[in-house]
Amino acid sequence: MKCYSCNKQKQELHPKKSELLDGVISLLCQTCIDAKFEPRWVVVLAARSKGADSVRDFIIRRRYVGKDILANELIA
Repeated sequence: MKCYSCNKQKQELHPKKSELLDGVISLLCQTCIDAKFEPRWVVVLAARSKGADSVRDFIIRRRYVGKDILANELIA
């Protein structure tokens, strides 16, 4: 299976509740859990629904894997 955050093939994944969106549970590898990562798409959706200030720490500290999140992605 692939980790929802880093998208790498892992033998063991763990369900983890999102810090940003209530009711979202992601399957993450231990590396991403230890780094306190969220899937990139969760960060974008949280910014669209709750505002950019709600994800500021995740974007500044790059607590996601993937390309940079641009302002035009946060505006729905």
